[in-house]
Amino acid sequence: MDELVALLANLKNNSRLLLYSEDATKMAVVLPVLRRIGWDTENIDEVTPEFSIESRRVDYALRLDNKCRVFIEVKKPSEDLDNESHQEQLLDYSFRQAVDLAVLTNGVTWCLYLPRAGTDWRSRKFYTVDIIEQEISDVASKLFELLSKNNVRSGDAFKRAEEIHKGRLKKKAIEDALPEAWNKVITEADSLLLDLLAEITERISGYKTELPDVVKFLKRNEGRFLLLPSDDIPEPQDSPKRRPQAGSVSAEPSNHQKISQHALIPHIVAILKKHGGQAAKEQVEKEIFSKFRDNFQHPWYQENVSNGVPRWQHNLAWAKEVAKKQGLIKRPSDSGRGIWALTDKALRSS
Repeated sequence: MDELVALLANLKNNSRLLLYSEDATKMAVVLPVLRRIGWDTENIDEVTPEFSIESRRVDYALRLDNKCRVFIEVKKPSEDLDNESHQEQLLDYSFRQAVDLAVLTNGVTWCLYLPRAGTDWRSRKFYTVDIIEQEISDVASKLFELLSKNNVRSGDAFKRAEEIHKGRLKKKAIEDALPEAWNKVITEADSLLLDLLAEITERISGYKTELPDVVKFLKRNEGRFLLLPSDDIPEPQDSPKRRPQAGSVSAEPSNHQKISQHALIPHIVAILKKHGGQAAKEQVEKEIFSKFRDNFQHPWYQENVSNGVPRWQHNLAWAKEVAKKQGLIKRPSDSGRGIWALTDKALRSS
């Protein structure tokens, strides 16, 4: 551990590190790290370089008892590890070879994956260490815990990886469910909420408050109370026309110029069907705006209403949320971040 900490500290303070080539990263970072966590880097049967998988190769295969236990793919420090092709390629190799752990690294950042967990690379990544951004002692501890030869041989590395992965999935599931649970309380007029609001309103006003009045209040302000899941919150974007200054209030368009959130749903479904059942959120936004350009260029639709986005874009996000509740669009956890995908129910509909 002391030797690993010293190595990582030297790398962190090395001003040339970010300029290394891929080969230099392998020689000066990856192999020295592997040596210090117990791997015999001079034994090509244990640390096998350029391991062949059909017609392709992975940079290193860590092998024990003639079996591949960990695959490592190395890029140069200037390489973006978020490149989807890098991750999918590594996980494809690992899945085919039934490898329990996989690593994608540029020497500075080490992304760790469970290749046979989840449905895409996002859900398979369970931990990331960063030599520059994180405390060196924490990085060293995690590399020992999850990649050391002894822990890989005993199976403890895989067990700990699964524990971390399950913990992340649990946290993500709760974060995704909380907005949905809150919206359910609001839209279904939960009796406990109604009673509480009626009681507090009566206490403040001095007049008995009837439950139907509370229900009407919630329905009237539903759009203000409901929450979007984090994956559905629109990103600010440039609009074709200059937006009104913050704080200004534009007159509402006439009824024939207004497009309700519910009216947008069939158009969202049609666009997704045209793209084979799924498309990037940005693509849907672009096509919806193009379709309703004359309506959405009205100053009222261009006003920023929340999160720094115009009303038309916010309404579109809400239409997607309603479509999700109707069982027409998949949850972000099923479709992937930033992707809007139709459910089987929607795909079967005419």
